[in-house]
Amino acid sequence: MAQVTLAKFRFKPGGKQRWLDWCDELKRRSGEVVETLRNEGVAVEACFLSVNEDAVYYFVEAEDFDRAQRALQRSPYTIDRQHIDVKVAALEAVEPLTCLFHFEHR
Repeated sequence: MAQVTLAKFRFKPGGKQRWLDWCDELKRRSGEVVETLRNEGVAVEACFLSVNEDAVYYFVEAEDFDRAQRALQRSPYTIDRQHIDVKVAALEAVEPLTCLFHFEHR
């Protein structure tokens, strides 16, 4: 069964527009994004902007998070390094959320 995680991130000062711009860039480069997800064994990666707070919620589904993290750390893709750089510059982790249940039917 796949592993899932959802985390809340707050914007660092000046980070909101940088993150929103990066999200637009990721959408323009969706082919590269999908290629990196395949490399990491990630099935789903999604980011949601909160309408009530200055925060985003980040969802990831993968078969094995440890494998995905190792693949990301040794990734040959420029977009992965760029993603990490922007994420570190724009977002700060607030809290991981505890998954109470996760069902799939594919």
